[in-house]
Amino acid sequence: MKIISKEKRKRIALNYKTLWIQLAKKGLKKTEVIVIAQITTNVMAQMGKNKPITFKNLAKICNALECTPNDVFSFKEGGNE
Repeated sequence: MKIISKEKRKRIALNYKTLWIQLAKKGLKKTEVIVIAQITTNVMAQMGKNKPITFKNLAKICNALECTPNDVFSFKEGGNE
């Protein structure tokens, strides 16, 4: 396995744009998702900042919205972390 130096690594970041699109298509507000998925407002705030969430919370969201993780987030090149 080739090791890539830190300087040459491409940075990638989480992006929850696909989730916001799903919510718009379903006519749901973030506050409604918090209730039906039984997640905290802190989890929703983290997603609003494109920060990572736990798999447990991801599963709750996917079950509540009847979707897959691909419908919730994607990775975007050029992230800060």
